[in-house]
Amino acid sequence: MPYTEAPGFRMYYEEHGSGFPLLLINGLGSDHLEWLHQLPAFEARFRVVVFDNRGTGMTDVPPGPYTTAQMADDAASLLRALGIARANVLGVSLGGMIAQEVALRHPDRVDRLVLGCTGPGGELSLRPSPEAMAAFALAKGEDPEAELRRILPFLYTDACIREWPAEIERFVRRRLDHPSPPQGYLAQLFAAVSHDASARLEKIRSRTLVITGDADRLVPWENSLRIAGRIPGAKLVVLPGAPHRLFAETADAFNLEVLRFLS
Repeated sequence: MPYTEAPGFRMYYEEHGSGFPLLLINGLGSDHLEWLHQLPAFEARFRVVVFDNRGTGMTDVPPGPYTTAQMADDAASLLRALGIARANVLGVSLGGMIAQEVALRHPDRVDRLVLGCTGPGGELSLRPSPEAMAAFALAKGEDPEAELRRILPFLYTDACIREWPAEIERFVRRRLDHPSPPQGYLAQLFAAVSHDASARLEKIRSRTLVITGDADRLVPWENSLRIAGRIPGAKLVVLPGAPHRLFAETADAFNLEVLRFLS
């Protein structure tokens, strides 16, 4: 199993393909398996590095709470351990917040930056609805499958839930087979809620793509508009009808925009 102790704890990672490095950063409670829709497209052109953030997957669960700055330093430590001086960095949701911090804290390591379905934090951020926040609050764990199905409407469109049951069932099964440790989930949730790069986004110098869907019920798409407005020269792409998990439900369109930008 490929592990590194570089961040100060045991972190799991994988490498796929060859070429210029591309680091993918997961969202809240997600592990490296969530990139199944991206790896076939990306590994044909890049040396793709995927990993499990602290607190989830096969990575250790250091004591929390966590911050996006800490998790950005973890990602930079992984690049350093792999001998990667500079990479493209793509993050979605919480991973997009972490990617912002990677670009701010480790600018020399970031070539191009892709921020997907994410927010800037602070006063610039448009927060999720109370219903969405309640759905993602950690429940008692008495019925993990019911808790997963409760969050589906905030991740996928109603049409996808109704018409593509195979995608939904694969998602539910992955999460049930590879559950996020409760203490790690809570520590990551703190990182997401406390993230604030709003006053520093203008300092990002990497060429940046901000991509979202206008049907995102978890992180409203206006957050991406605000991020793109603060990062010098950033490109904004809004996929019509795409939900929070645009990298899954609208994977072809998402991958095409990312590859166009990185090329």
